[in-house]
Amino acid sequence: MLVDLNRTLTLNARQQDAWLLLRDTKRLAGLLPGVQGITSEGSLGEGSSGDNGSSGEAAASDPLERHLAEVAEKVGPFQLNLKLAITILKIVEPSLIEAELKGADARIQNRVSGTLRAELKAIAPAETVLRVDAAVEVVGRLASLGAAPIKKRANELFDQFTERLQREFSAAETAEAAEEGSAA
Repeated sequence: MLVDLNRTLTLNARQQDAWLLLRDTKRLAGLLPGVQGITSEGSLGEGSSGDNGSSGEAAASDPLERHLAEVAEKVGPFQLNLKLAITILKIVEPSLIEAELKGADARIQNRVSGTLRAELKAIAPAETVLRVDAAVEVVGRLASLGAAPIKKRANELFDQFTERLQREFSAAETAEAAEEGSAA
């Protein structure tokens, strides 16, 4: 069963600050509900900075980075404990990350695979739009719930992520203002 999630939100942050957060795997993982831990296998190919010597984009077929996440979340009556591999396929600094997701629980009763695209666009000096598009195939016992409850839970989790993300940038803005005030 395919579950699509398409969300857009406005961040009170400069595009570069939002980009730095997206590229900081540990910091980003701390904002994602259900993520219990993450390890990075690091850069896998050339061009991981988004610069392959030509257009500033890496080829979509060459994996750039791989991260392994432990995800624990309750969806309906199911408690999921997934090992999720996130493979970064494309990076265009400072605006785009495309990734592939694959994971399963220990008993392989539930599997997920799909794609994720996160795009940033500055709309003002301190405002950036983040657009997230994900298409995830859910297979196994979890799929028996149907698309509606899974999508509802995904939206709830994204709302929690949004709140944490906004707090992260509000805290950074407050700290920056305090620094400027003490320097004056």
